[in-house]
Amino acid sequence: MLQTYKEAEEFLWSRRGLGIKPGFERLDILLEYIDHPENTIPTIHIAGTNGKGSTLTFIANALQENGYRVGTFTSPGLPSVRDHMAINHHTISKADFLMCVNRLIPIIQQMDHENHAPTEYEILMAITLLYFKENVDIAVIETCMGGREDVTNRVNPIVTVITTVGYDHMTFLGHRLIDIASHKAGIMKTNVPVIVGNLPEEALAVVEENAKQKQAPSIVYDKDFFITDRQYTRIKQSFTIHTKNHCFPLSIQMAGVHQTDNATLAFMALQSLQERGYVLQEEKIADAFYRTVLPLRIEKVQKYPDVLLDGAHNTASTEQFVHSIDRDDYQHIYVLFSAFRDKQVDQMLTILQQLTNHIIITSFPHPRSLSRNDLSKTNHSIYIEDAEEAYLAIKDKLQKNDLFIITGSLHFVSYMRQRFWDVED
Repeated sequence: MLQTYKEAEEFLWSRRGLGIKPGFERLDILLEYIDHPENTIPTIHIAGTNGKGSTLTFIANALQENGYRVGTFTSPGLPSVRDHMAINHHTISKADFLMCVNRLIPIIQQMDHENHAPTEYEILMAITLLYFKENVDIAVIETCMGGREDVTNRVNPIVTVITTVGYDHMTFLGHRLIDIASHKAGIMKTNVPVIVGNLPEEALAVVEENAKQKQAPSIVYDKDFFITDRQYTRIKQSFTIHTKNHCFPLSIQMAGVHQTDNATLAFMALQSLQERGYVLQEEKIADAFYRTVLPLRIEKVQKYPDVLLDGAHNTASTEQFVHSIDRDDYQHIYVLFSAFRDKQVDQMLTILQQLTNHIIITSFPHPRSLSRNDLSKTNHSIYIEDAEEAYLAIKDKLQKNDLFIITGSLHFVSYMRQRFWDVED
């Protein structure tokens, strides 16, 4: 029996050496021992290369505004492992986390003895479902990676959402869009509606074919719903969602054109819930959407000079981020960048160079963090190994009308946010 949260956290970390294992055999055994909580939790399941976290947050906020008790599972869990799971935006307490881990430890020990050792994320999923079982009206769960073989794909959804399909996690998901799309489409279930975002044509064909095979009603961007009247100011974005029999004006504070797409997918998921009998007032949906903000997504943590944090962790999200910045608003733009070494670092840096050549690359405390040796010889950006030194090298240059961007891995940006803006665990 573990006595402290720290011991529970260390126990979970000790499972990292098991890595990622294909198949659901271990998770199924674990869920069987705890009476399959996934079968009693109505769930919205979200997959996609980008946009999952924002779409999830729009949905969760609207449900909460309408009086529902909402469990959310997000990945990665930052800044702590507890941040994977929350109810009405309150992260699971250390006491509840410890209680769930202690409930599972005898089961895990038995499984270890039988050579069915569950991995870190399989245990995390079991903790999440155990915690949600008696405490939520509905859950909104995003995949960790892919979909078909993802650890979250044991939930029984009432709506699924596929936000985007792009290049990421290619070692696991494949190097072709059709392969990646096939993984994302794996979350679809028979007779469960799927909301489909603005996908490349070849990816959309894969998703629609999978939906047809599973008899999952598909509700597709630019076919079954679309956006008009996009207007942007420095404080909000306004737009109108059109469905087959409805027009709905919305405004959001979150910056970036892609956030209007994410909000629209969230709205369509909520429409599907209404068709299943969930009582949702459109005025409350609109209020919740407008108030929605998400840390580390074009997050302004300082003004004059502006400092933006954004976890643009692949090429597609880096492009979206760059397109959201108005270069003419600033005298100089500086970028501090770091990422995991297995990402498309050179391509991401090339995209950032559309904004500025003032880029410093650094490392951060994580075993997958890039180092100088991971940079190509053709990359001429400055590298400073220590993140604090790199941060100060830019901070000391800043003037009132400059922009300082900290971007790359969500883990890196979260680390910097904790380190320099006093965000507590």
